[in-house]
Amino acid sequence: MTESPFTFAQARAAAHQASLRQVDAEKDRVQAVEASAAAELAYRVALAQKIVELHAEGVAWSTTSDIARGDKTVASLKFKRDVAAGVREAQEQAGYRLNADRRVLEGLIAWSMKRELADPGSGG
Repeated sequence: MTESPFTFAQARAAAHQASLRQVDAEKDRVQAVEASAAAELAYRVALAQKIVELHAEGVAWSTTSDIARGDKTVASLKFKRDVAAGVREAQEQAGYRLNADRRVLEGLIAWSMKRELADPGSGG
């Protein structure tokens, strides 16, 4: 962007693009939350099943949880759960960043309007 103010058309296009980016980010956030919840569900079910399986094999209840968490399948699901939670958090941060970017854009549009009123014809 140059140091000249936005024209009305430029401001409208920039605001529209920012709005589209926000909608995309919201959709991505929903997908990340769904993926995170699915990963959490898979992990918890597998962990519970492994705990019950171990106890049925004669392992004491007091140690089944620790042993079950060391199972390759359960540990893999925990890893996937943790990664999905990280992606969810990153999507949330991206949404915050987009909100901040839109506020900056709104400020630039307001500045452009004031500049144009003060010096007609100075825009684009």
